[in-house]
This record gives sequence, structure tokens and C-alpha cells, in this order.
Amino acid sequence: MDDTSSLLADPEWLAHRYDEKDDSFRFIRVARRDHRKATFLTDEHLARAEEYVAIPRNRIDGSLFSRAPIHFIFHSAYCCSTLAARMFDLEGVAMGLKEPVLLNDMVGYRRRGADVQKLAQVLDLSLSLLARPFGHDQNVVVKPSSIANVIGPAILGMRPQARALFLYAPIEHFLASIAVKGLWGRQWARTSLIGQAKDQALSHRFTTEELLELTDLQVAGLGWLSHLAIFSRMQRKLGSDRVAFCDSATLLKNPLRTTEAFFGHLGISLEREQAEAIATGTAFTRNSKDRLPYSADKRQTQLDRTTESNREEIEMVAEWVRKLALEAGLDASPDSSLDLI
Repeated sequence: MDDTSSLLADPEWLAHRYDEKDDSFRFIRVARRDHRKATFLTDEHLARAEEYVAIPRNRIDGSLFSRAPIHFIFHSAYCCSTLAARMFDLEGVAMGLKEPVLLNDMVGYRRRGADVQKLAQVLDLSLSLLARPFGHDQNVVVKPSSIANVIGPAILGMRPQARALFLYAPIEHFLASIAVKGLWGRQWARTSLIGQAKDQALSHRFTTEELLELTDLQVAGLGWLSHLAIFSRMQRKLGSDRVAFCDSATLLKNPLRTTEAFFGHLGISLEREQAEAIATGTAFTRNSKDRLPYSADKRQTQLDRTTESNREEIEMVAEWVRKLALEAGLDASPDSSLDLI
């Protein structure tokens, strides 16, 4: 086995980036313990990310691992999606990948006018590389960044056996999460919407002047609704057996029921004892970002505090978003198709 084959056979070599200039993939070594420590699979959270190995695409035989089981957790941001990805770190069963940058590269490549056929080939190989199972694991569950929602339909089209969860925060909770982050949160919302506009992924058409007139929270709300629109269309096309919705408040109500429902929806077998261990483990009891003690009550207390100090604006914008949803034939509070009650 040559060095390239040996590297590709080892899932600890994460397919981290795609370099379109020389048509190569960059791999960095990320052990399972490093996945657990990292909030996201970004340079900021990974040690020695600059120590990569570049392999030209034409030297990678994707057929060797292209049909390994892979499933997805898509999301609209600030909705406990990282918690959900951490649920799937169960040795011998599954591994959750938290926002691999490789899929962001696919979106950037698309925005820069990539040839459609080549983009499809690169995306297909990217999915194959991410699907390489760890050790005796049988499944990989990928939580892409919300940036990658626009290619969600293409991803599920390429992997007809893949299933997906779409997580979202109730609109008031989402707006409160943006507000509590102050200037940084509001700037993030505008940057995100600019990207969605470039992707032609907005749920509604606005002129430049109309967009400039929107408040920060209206911008955030429009971005939230635009993500929801993508997955509402996907669910109508593919069915709820492949694309299921869940909101963050429901997700946190009953950790054991959530664990069993999420694994069940993705078709991943789980023993009762394993489910109980996940439900009482760090995924649900430690904050995904700072690892401090975490619970549904703590999250709600923070949201209530933020909502109270921004109540008028949040209520007005939430109502505006619901009207936009109604105009577009969208449900702004889609029910989960999972058994979480």
C-alpha cells in the first residue's frame, strides 16, 4: 500500500479543504479525541491545521469508499445543532463531524462560477472522503455549517440512502440569540444574508434598497426563513422519512426521547443503555462552546433575559417573519415528524 492509499484508508486524516487552483484535497490529522475537543472542524479549533498533506484529485479513487453510510444534520444556526452532532460520537456505532470546512469550500467554489459538472464531481468525492468511518463505526453523521444549506439538495440527491435532520430555533429564540451577541451577532446576520443572496437562496425577492432598509433583526429573520424554505422544499420532495424537522426547544425537553428519535430517524441502531448514556452525558449537560454546565433551563433563562430586554423589536420582527412565511406558503413553526412527545 503506497503512502496515498494508506492515508486515505485512515479516517483520522480528515479531508479538510479543497484547493480549486491545483484541484487537490488537503488532509490534516485529527484523532477522535481531537474531534471531541474541537467545537468545530476549523483552523481556529484544530491544532496544527497548517500541517496538511495535499493530494491531487486524480490520485483519489472515490469508488473505494463512496457508499459508506453518511447522514446529515442541517440547521439554521443557534439551535443546538452542535449538541446534536456530539450525540453521535459513539465508538463502534457512529461519529459526528462538526462543520467540516470542506463543504464550505464547495459553496465558495460554486459562488465563484465553478463548472457545474466539475463541481458535482468534486462534491461527490468530498462526500465520499467525509464518509470514511472511524474504526469499527458503521456511520458518519455530518453537521455542515449553515453556509452549506444551499447545497443540501445536491448532497441528498447524490446520496439517496442518506437521511437528514433539519434543526432550527423558534424564531423568537433565534432573534434573541442574535440580539444577545450584540454588534458581532448583528454583523454575522448581515454577512450570512449577503452569502445567501449570492447563492440566490433568499426566500423572497428584495431590491437592494429594500434590503438596506431592513433592521439587523429583520435581516437575521429573513436569513432564518430562507434556510427554512430550502428544507421545506426538500421535505416536500423527498418525504419526512428522509428529511425531518426539529426545533431546539423540543430537542431539549426530553434528552432520552430525542436521542432515540434522532438515531432512529437516521436508521442507526442504538441499545437502550447507549441511549441513556448519551442522554445523561456531556452532549446534553455541557455547553458545546465553552463546556460549562448546560441544561434546557439554563438556555431558557438566558433566552428569557435577552428577550425581555429586546422584547418589542423581537416580537415585531417575529410577526414580520411569520407574514413573509405565509406569503411564501411556508410554515414558520414546522412540526417535527419525529416521535418526541
